[in-house]
Amino acid sequence: MPSSYTSLLGLVLPATGELTSTWGTTVNTSLTQLVEDSIAQYSTASVTASDWTLTTTAGGLSNEARTAILIVTGAPGTTRYIYAPSQSKTYVVINNCSDSSYVYIRGGTSSSHTTGVSIAALSSAVVAWDSTASDFVKIAGGSGGGATGGGTNQVFFEIDLTVTTDYTITSSKNAGTFGPVTINSGVTVTVPSGSVWTVV
Repeated sequence: MPSSYTSLLGLVLPATGELTSTWGTTVNTSLTQLVEDSIAQYSTASVTASDWTLTTTAGGLSNEARTAILIVTGAPGTTRYIYAPSQSKTYVVINNCSDSSYVYIRGGTSSSHTTGVSIAALSSAVVAWDSTASDFVKIAGGSGGGATGGGTNQVFFEIDLTVTTDYTITSSKNAGTFGPVTINSGVTVTVPSGSVWTVV
């Protein structure tokens, strides 16, 4: 019985007794390296001339769709799209386009795709496949919330805070009354221009 492969990441599942005295190469290249790729490796592509369809080779082989980080470069002068498999996966998407072009990550192909998540130029977002929505959704980074994504980078940091008076959030998602926060005396915080301050 030959080896088989997992359905999402294409990791090798050696059959009992199949790789006697030869398992090292198969496990190293079709399991260990691919696990590393899915956790820490990046793929990058210029979208100046066209959209980016992630490669999806057969099980056991390296491909772009398995990598953890997708970095887009170039100056397309128009919105570009990343097409990824419509299946459970998390990506960090970094839009390093040198102009103001937005990039969307979508599930599917150029001819049959989901709505996806938009990421503004010089911004980034963490996105994941949502099986309920049957689409990629933004789970961190950028601004805009939900499936829209994009916007400036968010900066998260820990500082001493004092609650003074109440304030009310009126958005339907986070409605409620909360105490505002005040940075204590003597604390200096420097953040990049255009950053979004987010209380979490």
